[in-house]
Amino acid sequence: MLKRFPFFMKHYLGICLVLVTLAVIVLVTVHQCTSALDATVTHVADAFADVLKVRPQITLNERVVLAQTEPIAEFAVVTKEELVTVGLDENFHVLTFQVPLTDKKLTAEATFRLKAGFDLHEPFTVAIDPQTHVVRATMPHAKILSVEQIGAPVLHTDDEMLNRVTDADHEAIEKNLLDAAHTAAEGSGLKEQAEEQVAQRLTDLLQHNGQTLLIDWHKKEQPLP
Repeated sequence: MLKRFPFFMKHYLGICLVLVTLAVIVLVTVHQCTSALDATVTHVADAFADVLKVRPQITLNERVVLAQTEPIAEFAVVTKEELVTVGLDENFHVLTFQVPLTDKKLTAEATFRLKAGFDLHEPFTVAIDPQTHVVRATMPHAKILSVEQIGAPVLHTDDEMLNRVTDADHEAIEKNLLDAAHTAAEGSGLKEQAEEQVAQRLTDLLQHNGQTLLIDWHKKEQPLP
C-alpha cells in the first residue's frame, strides 16, 4: 500500500500542474483580450479626437467604458465662399397699362462664407463589438454652421421720377440677400461633403488599426434660422 502512494502523489501532482497551467493560460488569454480591447477603445477615442476634436461615448456590450468629453464649440469641416445676387423689379400699372416713369430696379450682391460641420454638443456614441472589434458609430448629421457676409453688399439702383428707391427698399433687399445666402448654403452640398470627409478620415484611421467602421447618421438636421 505504501509503495503505491508515490504513484498517486505523482498522478495528483500531474493533475494539479495541468490545472495550474490551464489557469495561467486562461489568465494570460483574458489579459491579452482585455489589453486588446483597451487598445481598441483608446485607438477609437483618439481617431475621433483627431478628426472631430471630441472623444465620443464608447460602449462595450452596452456598458459605457468611456464617456464623451465636454466639447468647446462647433467644428467646421468644409468652408466655401459664394457670390449671391438678388434683385427687385417694380413698376406701376393701371388696369393692363404700365404707368410711365414708374420703373424701379434694385439689385444687391455680396460674397458669403459658408461653413458646414458638426455641433460638438450633440452626442457622438460608439459601440465596439468585443469579438469582431467592428466599430459602429452613431453620429448627428452635419449642418450649416454659419453664413457670414464678407464686406458690404454692392447695390445697383435704377429708378424713375415717380417711383424712387427708398431706404425701406434697401433694407428689404439686404434681408432678401441674407435669406438667399442661407438658401444657397442649404442647397450647396456642403453638409454632404462634410459627412463624406469625416467618414472617410475616420475609416482610414480605424482601418489602419484593422478595425471596420459603420456609421449610423441620426437626427434630421434643421436649417439655420
